[in-house]
Amino acid sequence: MNTVASPPKKLAKQLPQANVSGIKRPEQVNIRQLHRFAGMTLAAFIVLHLANHLFALVSVQQHIRVMELLRLFYRNPIIETLLLSAILLQVPSGIMLVRRKGWRGLPVEERAQVASGLYLSFFLVVHVLAVMVGRYGFHLDTNFYFGAAPLHSFLWWYYVVYYGLSIIAIFTHIGSIHALKMADRTTLQRARVQGLVIFGMGIILAIIILAAFMGLFHAVVIPEAYRW
Repeated sequence: MNTVASPPKKLAKQLPQANVSGIKRPEQVNIRQLHRFAGMTLAAFIVLHLANHLFALVSVQQHIRVMELLRLFYRNPIIETLLLSAILLQVPSGIMLVRRKGWRGLPVEERAQVASGLYLSFFLVVHVLAVMVGRYGFHLDTNFYFGAAPLHSFLWWYYVVYYGLSIIAIFTHIGSIHALKMADRTTLQRARVQGLVIFGMGIILAIIILAAFMGLFHAVVIPEAYRW
């Protein structure tokens, strides 16, 4: 009887140790889930936002018309509250995950994911604050001219870097996550090439959007109310 009963006692002593090392704590899982949910919510808006910017290639008026149409959706009080809540979740949860993961010893894809995520956190906070100040502080319609005005001012070079990096960071984040996931399904080299292709798409899109807002495709005249 003693020899039969002894194995469960040993297993009982080992199980708590296995749980600690092998199972994530509930709060870790919740933070990741919140971060993922907030990211997917913001991604849906970002796709619409960048697609809207591409209509500036047609004309400024077409960009504004499409924006007014999209605003019927994302300026709905419920949707706008959801988007702002997603930002409030995304930024701190991302910083918490970065602190837990650390930086040293990470592969290049994860470093790219962390670096791009940190820049996007900075950009989201600054950009949303700027839009809110424009809307409620200066009572401006934050349309094409609001976004293009800095590119027609003495700080155009800063805005090229600031806004250009935000678009590149989005695609860097997507590309690095894609490469990490694909590494289990194909060769590491092929996964990295795919990630670099996505990164390259971000650079091209950033150049096109900034060029359109700077008036390189169509003349852009900034109204007096928006001039710096």
